[in-house]
Amino acid sequence: MKTFVSPGNAVCCSLLSFCGIIFLVLLGIAFDARVEVLTEYVDDPDDPHATATACFTAAIIYACFLAFCGCQTLVHKYNSRNQIQL
Repeated sequence: MKTFVSPGNAVCCSLLSFCGIIFLVLLGIAFDARVEVLTEYVDDPDDPHATATACFTAAIIYACFLAFCGCQTLVHKYNSRNQIQL
């Protein structure tokens, strides 16, 4: 099978995507709950629910990257096992 990224890049992308998903989901939950620290200042967003939706959408995009890079990692492991058994 062909891979698009190197094994190190696939693992790095997976870890960063996982951290990004957790951060964005927690931030989206906080905006949706209208946490005072995030919503009560002058420079804060006018519609916290729209901001929460944007955070959740970004988390979904990060999940797609996590799935892609996770598959790349599995393909690298599969390819390395087949090369050893020759």
